[in-house]
Amino acid sequence: MRPSGEEIDGSFAMGNSFYLLEAKWHASPIPASALYSFKGKVDGKLIGTIGVFFSMSDYSKDAVDALLNGKELNLILFGHKDLLLVDSGKITLREAMRIKLRYAADYGQPFYPLETYLSETEQVDQFSVDQGTSQKWSIIVEGEDDGRTINVLLERFDVARDYIVIPAGGHLAVAQLAEYLISNNSKNVAAIITPLSDPDVQKDQLNRLSKVGAHTIVLNQDIENWLNNYVSVEYHNATFGLTNRNGKMARRYARNADIKELLKNNPSFSDLMVKLNANPKAQ
Repeated sequence: MRPSGEEIDGSFAMGNSFYLLEAKWHASPIPASALYSFKGKVDGKLIGTIGVFFSMSDYSKDAVDALLNGKELNLILFGHKDLLLVDSGKITLREAMRIKLRYAADYGQPFYPLETYLSETEQVDQFSVDQGTSQKWSIIVEGEDDGRTINVLLERFDVARDYIVIPAGGHLAVAQLAEYLISNNSKNVAAIITPLSDPDVQKDQLNRLSKVGAHTIVLNQDIENWLNNYVSVEYHNATFGLTNRNGKMARRYARNADIKELLKNNPSFSDLMVKLNANPKAQ
């Protein structure tokens, strides 16, 4: 029975554990306030109850980061791609829950992208002793919108190496995910980092990435503004009034950026393209 006045979409049990479920399909990514609201409901239940949040519109980067500032982590998050993988039968919900719970228990993170697990499993099946020379590259970005933008940008290259762009779920989840991947034999890991408001936290994230040997691309702006530096004034002015919902402007810039200038002015990104055996496509 649902308590009066409380909006919880459902509950379920797996083994001896009980879970509260909230599912949303909004036009925009779920903000921190929605996760805090759901967490408050879970906090008021029996100790040990875990909340499971389904979002077909994914999550804002600050939403996942905000959960990490709490005293207790009791939420597990499923994003758009996670739900599509479950719906398509690529992975069962029971297995998805097991994987996400294990990652949350080991690393204190509420979000773990299931495509990372499936990619990692595929790499283990194909693993050889070639020291990673033919292993797929994992390119970690902060959020889903960032992931879509980088994929659009990479479509402008002929890329010889296999790669996957993985949204970590937030700024503070990037280093943790890189550590996890590298500790599980993923030798080729890159991370794209944008500025954090706290320079000490930023320094800690970069130190952790350096320690595990991830190829790190540090931007001094968010990805949209970074790419905006490489589109013409005419294009910028022509698109200025268009919608920017769900990161559309960044993807427009990715399709129209001057690739030659971008590579020239961003040595770490250019170095990653070399490692991917990637060359700009003919215009």
